[in-house]
Amino acid sequence: MLNRLINTVQNLDEALYHRPFLQAISIAMQQSVPILAIDIYCRLFFKLAISPDALLANIFYDYPIIPDSVSDQLMFIIQNLDVAVTMIFVIGLTYHYLTQKGIENTTLPIITNFIAIYILLFAKNQSTTNTAIHYLLVTLFTLLSCFTYYWYYRRLKTTTSPFSLKYLLWATTMIFASLLLHIGLHLSSITTIISNLLSKNFFTTFSGLLLISILSPLLFIVGFSLPSELSSNQTSFNAMISNLDKFLTHGLATSPLPFPENLYSIYGAFTLFGGVGNTLALNILLLFTISKKYKRLSILSWFPSLFDNNYLLYAGLPMFLRPLMLVPMLLVNITSMLISYVAIAGHIVQPAIFITPNNLPNMLLPTLASATPIRSTILAILIFSVSLLIYRPFLKRLTTEVTHEK
Repeated sequence: MLNRLINTVQNLDEALYHRPFLQAISIAMQQSVPILAIDIYCRLFFKLAISPDALLANIFYDYPIIPDSVSDQLMFIIQNLDVAVTMIFVIGLTYHYLTQKGIENTTLPIITNFIAIYILLFAKNQSTTNTAIHYLLVTLFTLLSCFTYYWYYRRLKTTTSPFSLKYLLWATTMIFASLLLHIGLHLSSITTIISNLLSKNFFTTFSGLLLISILSPLLFIVGFSLPSELSSNQTSFNAMISNLDKFLTHGLATSPLPFPENLYSIYGAFTLFGGVGNTLALNILLLFTISKKYKRLSILSWFPSLFDNNYLLYAGLPMFLRPLMLVPMLLVNITSMLISYVAIAGHIVQPAIFITPNNLPNMLLPTLASATPIRSTILAILIFSVSLLIYRPFLKRLTTEVTHEK
């Protein structure tokens, strides 16, 4: 049964992944890995040592206060690195897609897409505040632009200059379209709407938690920039605050917690080891793969994965729109949710209720945030082991194509 599922998923993955436009996306993503690595490591250094709520500052009482000027300068660098990551991806995707179509001079569409995506994402500080780039939005707009350029190119005379008035008219149209989309699309507002929805009591029920377990990897794989509540932090939810207040006021002996199963105690504490879908397990498996390419990627992404940042894996494998990564991630999320839900609902372990230091790895939450740290740690080890078992056969199929690499 499992082998049949993997074969079906692999066939679907090959049918999609070897399409020219997905090949162009894959190459463009992999070309962005070096600058993405610099971006992620700078951001991680900022979170651990420089920011006002840095992890080291929360752990060590005598940790020196970092001047605001240093913090502001590093954040400015990180924001520009975010821009660079996006633009290298856009340039690579535009170039590889159009050269596959036989277009040799790609200068104008590259410049046009560069300007259009910058206007779309980064004008008026609408850019994301983390490395969760809007891959789906960027990719769709870039591909639409490339497709319209190719359509336009085929209908004009081959002798027409690539910088003629007709092509400049196309470039102006695409830039204007991105400006209109920027005006109508408020990314921060979308994130706020999602955050408000996640605060509803529905997401303290089995159905709500199961829905999140399905949606989060699905949205992640298709390139939707997840809000922080689904990627790193769930401590702001009313359910978590109510649990903590109840424990501090009355303890656990007098009456049960109001919301023992919630996004913090289930989703955050047991499905984000290394990022969405417990991808720290995926990173460990890559360390032992035969492929030198993937082994180098796992070494590069190992430290960020410990702190729940899996975007190097996302771009390096890549994961974008890949069924061979989506299916095991869904299975991992659902299985992790079911195991932890049963353990908490059955009073085998106490849910995570304590607030841990900011930027602490999620894999430590079961130990530090629960009133039963030993049993919660054992549960986390069990879930992580199951994640390894689920990812292993799928990853083996993914790396088959490069097993003979020297």
